[in-house]
Amino acid sequence: MPLTTARLAHRAGTLRSVAAGLTVVAAGITLAACGTADASGVKTAGKAESMASAVPTANEEGLQGGAQQAARETVAGGADAGAQGGLRADSGVEGETGVCRLDTMSVSVTSVPRPANHLLLEITNQSGVTCRLIGSPVVRFDDGRAAVPQDENTQPQAVVTLPPGESGYAGLTTSAAGAPAADGRKATGLTVSLPGEDGRRAVDLPGDSVEVEDGTAVGYWQSDASDALLW
Repeated sequence: MPLTTARLAHRAGTLRSVAAGLTVVAAGITLAACGTADASGVKTAGKAESMASAVPTANEEGLQGGAQQAARETVAGGADAGAQGGLRADSGVEGETGVCRLDTMSVSVTSVPRPANHLLLEITNQSGVTCRLIGSPVVRFDDGRAAVPQDENTQPQAVVTLPPGESGYAGLTTSAAGAPAADGRKATGLTVSLPGEDGRRAVDLPGDSVEVEDGTAVGYWQSDASDALLW
C-alpha cells in the first residue's frame, strides 16, 4: 500500500521518539552503571578505608598486643625488681651486715669505781662500715692458755651493731664476789680476741697490773657501758 506523506511523517516521528527513548534508556543505564559503580565504589572504598583505619589488621593487632604485653612485663619486672630491691635493702646486703674483725677495731680496758673488782673493755669500730659484735670477747690474762669464762647471764636481747666510729662494751671481773684476797695473783698482761678469730690484741692494763683471783668472768658485748657493768 503506497505510503502517503502524512504516514511517512508519522513513522519518522515515531522512529525518532523510539530512538530518543532508547538513547535516554541507554544513557540512563550507562549513568546508572557508572553512577552505581562510582558511587558505590567510592562509598565502598571510603567505608573500607574508614574501617581499615578504625579496625587494626591482624598484623597490627599482633604488634599492638605485643607492645602492650611488653609494657606490662616491663612494669611487672620493675615492680619485682623494686620489691626485690626493697628486700635486699632490708636484709642489709649489700648484704647482711658483716661480723666485726679485730684488725679493724681499737681495744682498750679501764678500771671502774663500781662495781668492785670490775674492768671495762671497750672496742671501737674503725673500719668505715657497720659491723656486728658477736658473743663476748675472748680474754686471757698474761700468757694463760685458758680464756676467762663467759658469763651467760649477760647475754643481750639483740646482737650489738657497730656503725663506724661507735663502740661496744663488755664487763670483766677480776675475782668472784667474796673471794679471799690470799688466793689472788698479779696479772701484768691482757690479750683480747673476737670469737672465731685466731689473732689476739695485747691491751695495756690500768696501772700496768691488776689483782686477779678465782672466779674471773667476762660478759657479752653491750651497746652501753652501764649495761656492761650490771653484774
